Amino acid sequence: MTKKNYIIKPPLQDKGKEPLFRVIYSIDIGASNEFKAAEKVWDIMQDTSSCPPVLVVIDSKGKQTELDLSHVLEFNKITVLK
Repeated sequence: MTKKNYIIKPPLQDKGKEPLFRVIYSIDIGASNEFKAAEKVWDIMQDTSSCPPVLVVIDSKGKQTELDLSHVLEFNKITVLK
């Protein structure tokens, strides 16, 4: 299998009332095709009994912050990535 480098660009600098953020939710899931995989992940995201995810949030300047939502009450779990 070839290794590919994926680049996720930050959102545009918006002129609205609030800044834009790009939120990355990453999960590996087994499925028979892309549609089924997306459908399974959507079900997981809506399931209130599933574990809260770890997300990466990117601002318009490219600063990345990792948020572990399974530790919502422990804000010391926030990590700024370079």
